[in-house]
Amino acid sequence: MRPFLLGLLCLPLALAQSPAPPAKPATPPDRAAFQAATSEKDPSKKIAALEKFLAGFPDSRMMTTMARRELVSTALKQDPAQGVAKAASLTASLPSNDAAVINRFLASELIAAKKLLPEAETAALLALRQFNFDEFAAGARKDAEDYKQSPPSADQLKVRFHSQTAQYKETAGQVMIETGKTAEARAMLLDALRSNPALTNSAAALASLAEKEGKAPEALGYFAHAMLAKPSPASRTAFAAAWKKLKGDLDPTSYLDDLYRTAFKSPIHPEQYGASPKRSTRIVLGEIYTGAGCPPCVAADLAFDFVLERYPRSDVAIVAYHEHIPRPDPMANTDTIARWKWQQGRGVPTYAIDGEPVGMGGGGRDSAGEIAHLLRGKIDARLETAPGARLNLSVSHKGNAVEAKARVDKAAASPDLVLNIVLVEKELTYSGENGIRFHPMVARSIASYPLNGGKAIKQTHRFDLAQVQDALVRHIDAFEKHDERHNKDGKFRFFERKTQINASHLAVVAFVQDSKTKQILQAVFSEALPRTATD
Repeated sequence: MRPFLLGLLCLPLALAQSPAPPAKPATPPDRAAFQAATSEKDPSKKIAALEKFLAGFPDSRMMTTMARRELVSTALKQDPAQGVAKAASLTASLPSNDAAVINRFLASELIAAKKLLPEAETAALLALRQFNFDEFAAGARKDAEDYKQSPPSADQLKVRFHSQTAQYKETAGQVMIETGKTAEARAMLLDALRSNPALTNSAAALASLAEKEGKAPEALGYFAHAMLAKPSPASRTAFAAAWKKLKGDLDPTSYLDDLYRTAFKSPIHPEQYGASPKRSTRIVLGEIYTGAGCPPCVAADLAFDFVLERYPRSDVAIVAYHEHIPRPDPMANTDTIARWKWQQGRGVPTYAIDGEPVGMGGGGRDSAGEIAHLLRGKIDARLETAPGARLNLSVSHKGNAVEAKARVDKAAASPDLVLNIVLVEKELTYSGENGIRFHPMVARSIASYPLNGGKAIKQTHRFDLAQVQDALVRHIDAFEKHDERHNKDGKFRFFERKTQINASHLAVVAFVQDSKTKQILQAVFSEALPRTATD
């Protein structure tokens, strides 16, 4: 099995039209052979073609794993016993971890079909024994070398290995339930969930076990965990029913918040930043384009949480732009979409430090450490780089308005400088499909002003909160009526409409940026605390 590589990316379902692309290069021989084999309709011919492919292209990176799974799956559909025999034949000569992948796949397929359950249990437990750290670590280091990435640290490897091992335990626990070994299944699933809280199937299985035993409060906790791990119509419905049974019409928000904080703790823990003698007066800006329905965004979101914890806002300001990629996101708005288009983004997660794209792509919770390490190196270096302008910002929040007064001077002469002023909500709570619940520094409104060729300028922008909220409502209303990518028939509805502004939880981020090079000269963060009558 190939270990995880950073680079998973959520892309829009449709891309804007562009000039005709150049002619496509020829399909690589391994891909062409794989496509030809999988297109066979006759099962016997398909099995023969897949075996021929595996013999002819043993080193094809991704194709071999897919071909082995397709081979086992096709054989299982013909005859479950034949599928088990094919899996045994395939794995006999494979490295241990590659064999583990196939045996776990075999077990999962048999569980789904509810056939040959003793064989499924044997395969699942064998896969768990086969999956080992030494092969995993060697493969991860080889991949990093091949893709010219920094080698993962020992700690990063351990986190990723334990997270993936938990998936093998989940499969073993599921088959134990089917074979009636309830106590062993519970222990296995609990162990899996401790190592990888994102395993929604483990939580759902534990919920079902507790419910059957009449342990309603315990079942509620696991139903809630399953929903938080992967909110879906099914997991939301199961939790809602369990909650209604025990709690009636009480609001579950605080309960879910507390459970999330306990069960889904960040896998990375930063040391606080200590300024070096070279520390300049620059305030670094970190920007992330993300989506609540984007599974690979989890790693990047947690990495930016790491940044927020490591650095004070006097050192690093953060802005999160939510996008409807690949699924609708109720925290996206007209301004964040326009910013993403200006950035010429291909997909999310995309992240930048002081305007310089640092990376694209992410992964699960166990991969947050790699992105955090990358961000930390870039930020520490930028904090020792002199700013390209002086930027002062004062913010007042009185009544229903947030007023930002910015002064820019000592900027290099350039016709392309822009002052951006962003109203951010410091935290929104929303469980999207990727399982992240708390979303910090969410951009709610963006104002941009061209600067006068680098000359000193004073600029005031007033965010009328009622107007900002109205704009958020209009965007969500329009999206629910029609969206060319996600809601062509007008039937989609957000589970939650995150259009309400929390006036007591706002801040402003301002930054000077060269719109041509995208370089950020200086940034600044300011709280927007409401003034009371006695202030």
